[in-house]
Amino acid sequence: MKSLKTSKWTIAGIACLLLLSGNVFSQGGVRIKDVASVSGLEDMQIYGYGLVVGLDGTGDRYQTLFTNQTIHNMLKNMGIELPDQQILVKNVAGVMVTGNLKPFKRKGTRFDVTVSSLGDATSLEGGTLLLTPMQASDGTMFASAQGPLATGGYDAHGKGGTVLKKNHVTVGRIPDGAIVQREYAFNVLDGKDISLSLTSPDFTSAVSMANAINETFKSTAQSVAKATDAATVRLNFESFARDSMHQLSLTEFISKVENVTFAVSSQARVVVNERTGTIVAGGDVHILEVAVTHGGIKVEVVNTPEVVQPMPYTNGQTTTVPNADVTVEEKNPEMVVLKGNTTVSELAQTLNSLGVSPRDIISIFQAIKEAGALQGQLIIL
Repeated sequence: MKSLKTSKWTIAGIACLLLLSGNVFSQGGVRIKDVASVSGLEDMQIYGYGLVVGLDGTGDRYQTLFTNQTIHNMLKNMGIELPDQQILVKNVAGVMVTGNLKPFKRKGTRFDVTVSSLGDATSLEGGTLLLTPMQASDGTMFASAQGPLATGGYDAHGKGGTVLKKNHVTVGRIPDGAIVQREYAFNVLDGKDISLSLTSPDFTSAVSMANAINETFKSTAQSVAKATDAATVRLNFESFARDSMHQLSLTEFISKVENVTFAVSSQARVVVNERTGTIVAGGDVHILEVAVTHGGIKVEVVNTPEVVQPMPYTNGQTTTVPNADVTVEEKNPEMVVLKGNTTVSELAQTLNSLGVSPRDIISIFQAIKEAGALQGQLIIL
């Protein structure tokens, strides 16, 4: 009964996803800014090495040599000389600081960073990150980070081995903890070479996007947008600017383009996760005529130990012997024939009537794919 209940919830979830996806497309598609971005305006990933101080004895141990060396060098720069063997602090941890620097982030603006333990610290809860330079892959420094960490959890150890732990406490975040020190150069928007990049490349989607943009600016003499490949749509702002009927600036033009809606075309896919039993299917997945049979054998072994006493006036000992009870239950296989052009929603209702578990549903999808009846991709995570 438990597997049947799980199956109903899982299949019901698939049906809900299908209905939601159908509602999205019935409302006229999606905005360009939700599925595409202006080329050349990508984020820059930066990182840095620093120290977190103020920990309650949960920092790196003595065997973490790089933390002790960093503390030694920092104190030396401050005019404090100490022998290496006397640095035995447990309130400091060596960490890596990472973040994404977005385009148009001007000098002096702030952004969030993530702080992760690099050594064997057990918790970063309550710690404060010291001033840490953050650089790009080429070594150029673009920002600096500092501030108290927020781990969103705790890791408490009591006497007698009692442990209370919530969430992952060796990683924390500092909201607005980094300050931009240098602005990085990106593709300057000069209106001569502007293109949009689809997040998921698809020829049909690229052509549909270009047509939607041209329909929005149809009063222009020449086409404003042209799809050059499955992921790129070029924008001809110069041709648009020459039209005396429009007085939009480049920024206003891009803003108007981003809010144009169009119909996105995607591949029919069924994604399954065998580890968790999760199944997600798109609404455009169809199944050809196929027969599905579901059945199985359940073997249950129950061990009920029995105590055997020795005979009176003997030197025997009381012993325990196993008493295994084996039960084999075979389910009657059921066969259901699905008509051609069946949707996943209809298949979900059919499998629900058979009382199929999520694990068995994954096997059924694999078998349907091997039979050539699944009109779409089957992706197993």
